[in-house]
Amino acid sequence: MTTEIGCFISPHGFGHATRTIALLSALHEIVPDLKARFLTTVPQALFKNCSFAATYHRITTDVGLMQRSALSADLRQTLDRLSRFIPVQDNLVCQCADICRNCRLLLCDISILGILTGKKVGKKSVLVENFTWDWIYRSLAEEEPALLPYADYFHECYGQADFRIQTQPLCQTAAHHIICPPIARKTRLEPAHLTELLGRKNRILVLITMGGIPLALPFLDLLGRYPDYFFVLAGQPEDVLHADNVMLISQNSPFHHPDLIAVADLLVCKSGYSTIAECSQTNTPICCVKRAGFAESAVLESWITNRMNGTILEPDEFFTGSWLEQLPALLKKTRAREPHNGARQAAAFISTLL
Repeated sequence: MTTEIGCFISPHGFGHATRTIALLSALHEIVPDLKARFLTTVPQALFKNCSFAATYHRITTDVGLMQRSALSADLRQTLDRLSRFIPVQDNLVCQCADICRNCRLLLCDISILGILTGKKVGKKSVLVENFTWDWIYRSLAEEEPALLPYADYFHECYGQADFRIQTQPLCQTAAHHIICPPIARKTRLEPAHLTELLGRKNRILVLITMGGIPLALPFLDLLGRYPDYFFVLAGQPEDVLHADNVMLISQNSPFHHPDLIAVADLLVCKSGYSTIAECSQTNTPICCVKRAGFAESAVLESWITNRMNGTILEPDEFFTGSWLEQLPALLKKTRAREPHNGARQAAAFISTLL
C-alpha cells in the first residue's frame, strides 16, 4: 500500500521542480510509503535521485513564459503557445485524471492543470507558489495587452485550488493556508569530499549558474587570468575541464546543485527561485544578474540585497566580465543563513491533508 501524490509541475526553469522535490523529500520523512507521480516536461534526469518512489509522465502541464535566453523573455512566442494551450482541453484533463486515479492529493507548482484535474475527478488540490501566472501576465500586459484574457483565465483557475501554500520570497500575498520560508533541497555530500571530486585544490571556488536554460558566456576566456580562483559553470552543454581553473558541468552532471552552492565561496546567478532558496541554507555570498522583463525578478533581487546581503549586477557588467575585478570585494560580503527551510513546514501541513 502506498500514499500516492500527483505532482503537476511547471517546466518554466527548474525551480518549480526542485521546490516540489524538496517538499516531497520532507514529506517522505513523515509519510514513509510516499509515492509521487510527476507530470511535467522538466527533464526526467532531475528526478532520478529522489529519496521516495516516483514515476515520470512526460505531459505538457504549462506554458509559463517562453524565453530567448536565461535573461530575456519572448512575449510573442508566449502568446502563440498560450493560444494553443488555453483553454485547457478536456481530453488532456481526462488523460491526467487517468494517471492520477489512485492519488490521494494533487500538488500543483504552479500548473493549473492539476487544479482542473482535481475538479474533474474529485481530488483535492494544493497550489504551491511564490508567484502565479495570472500575476506575471497582468504585470506584462502594459507591454502586451493580449496577455490580459489569459491572466483572467489563470486567476479563475487558481481560485479553484482547495489549499494554497505560499513561499518566500513572495511576489504577491493571496488567500492562503500557510506562508513558509524558502523551500530548498538538502545537501548530500560533505564539502571536503566534493572539493576533492571537483579538483579545486586550494583555490577560491566561484559557482556561476543561470538555472535550467543555457546561456553563452562571452567572458569565458577571461577566467584564465585569475589562477587563484576555480570557476565552476553549471548548466553547460557538457561536462569538461575547459581550462586548468574552469570546469563546465551540464544539466546531467552527477553533482548535486545544493552541494555546489554549499562548497562555493561565491555564487553568481540569475534571479531564480531555486538557486536563491538553496543558497539560503548556506553562508555563501551571492551575486545576482538583473533580468529585465521578468516581474518576479524585482522581488527576488530585493530579497537578495535586503535578506542575503547580496550584490546585484547589471547584464553588461556580467557579460563583459568586468565583475571579475570586483571578486575580492564580493567575497567579503558574508552573511548569516536563513534559520529555516520551509520544506518541513509545508510537508507538515500537507501531511494533515492526507
